[in-house]
Amino acid sequence: MTHKLTIEGHKEADIFLVKEIANRLGLITSEITQQRLTKAESLALLDKIAGSWEGPETGDELNAMIYGSRSFGNRDVEL
Repeated sequence: MTHKLTIEGHKEADIFLVKEIANRLGLITSEITQQRLTKAESLALLDKIAGSWEGPETGDELNAMIYGSRSFGNRDVEL
């Protein structure tokens, strides 16, 4: 008798782990299909991970600080 198990998950690492366990147990696995996100879902995820910078500096001042902290000179490194 054959049984079929469907697993839905959001973390690729978790799905990979379940597939690896199935392989180690000698079970037959089918390929993993990945569902594409809608544009609204993608934007909602972006809002969760993207933040904003709050500080007294303006964008131009931040750029000047970044460029000013770089060093462009001869380094004593032999390649």
